[in-house]
Amino acid sequence: MRFSSGAPDELSLDAALVTAPSGERFSSISACYIGPLDEGQQIIQPLREYGTPVERRIAPVPYLQIQSAGDSLFRRGRRYYWKAQFMREITDQAIDTMLAAYMTAPSESLLVCSRLAAPSREYRWTERPTPIGMRFTIWDYPSDDETHIRWARDLWDAMRPFSTGGVYANNLGEEGTDRVLAAYGENYPRLAALKNKYDPTNFFRLNQNIKPAT
Repeated sequence: MRFSSGAPDELSLDAALVTAPSGERFSSISACYIGPLDEGQQIIQPLREYGTPVERRIAPVPYLQIQSAGDSLFRRGRRYYWKAQFMREITDQAIDTMLAAYMTAPSESLLVCSRLAAPSREYRWTERPTPIGMRFTIWDYPSDDETHIRWARDLWDAMRPFSTGGVYANNLGEEGTDRVLAAYGENYPRLAALKNKYDPTNFFRLNQNIKPAT
């Protein structure tokens, strides 16, 4: 957190609990710097020097490769569920809560991910950028739906004490109006007024919907 709190806009930084193809479980930190290579090398140097990782993969890569990096995990035809929320900070207690849930997850195909740094312009509608906690569970058979969905929801509930109450709208599923309100906060009435002006019939509604003001 100390490193990410001073990160420039050009750096995106994620920490995740991941499962290797062997079934072993690891923690992972991924970084993406969009800017001059020499500057990026200097900025992420503290990450290179931290600890003794099992594997290092930080290197210059094409942007398309970054965008497609998760394709092998998120294959078409699999079943997915996720929950997300903004976190005030990632405390030791929050980490312990995530680890406890991670070790009892019903599938090896899962991610417990926290976005530690991202361009502030992505979240300009929030008071200030905060870590985003996301829990993905991935499975293959409809008969396992209830087990996996319940695991993700239980972990989300367990992490609520560490949450700001807000959420990034793009990370919402079909979670109802209250969560959309949480995403936009005090800006929601102004957005609803704009919706009333430009889309009074709510034609564009297949989204995290802001309904026209009444």
